[in-house]
Amino acid sequence: MPRRGFIANFLLAGSFAFSATLSAQTSSIEGNVAGTDGRPLRDAEVRFEQKARQISPIISRTDVNGHYTVVLPRRIYKMSLRVRGTSKAAITVKATGKNSRIDFDLRPSAEKSIRHYVWVGESTGSHLPGRWVEAGVRAARSPTP
Repeated sequence: MPRRGFIANFLLAGSFAFSATLSAQTSSIEGNVAGTDGRPLRDAEVRFEQKARQISPIISRTDVNGHYTVVLPRRIYKMSLRVRGTSKAAITVKATGKNSRIDFDLRPSAEKSIRHYVWVGESTGSHLPGRWVEAGVRAARSPTP
């Protein structure tokens, strides 16, 4: 009887060690996808492709609430968001063995907040360093008498 208890404890401890090792080698990535109207986007495809293409792509679809979840082996992936067959976004992610959250917001208002800057070097004869100037914005000129 004690032998059975020992074997059962040994198998139970081994299963915990195996599950701990397995969870350290995988990453969980989840997030939400909002459409152009700001509402949760249903049935969008979130695709993970390994850079070296050693494994086939891992695909997850968003649910009614625009939520997706995927478990990945530790590697570097190209993550892309496709809506009705059209690619909407793509980034590179590294699955490190920890849980991560990546949300997508496709509202056009997020795009309007992007500003473009240009580096303007120092003027001739000036000891002042160059500066960043917002592109497309003209400096106001003082009126000439």
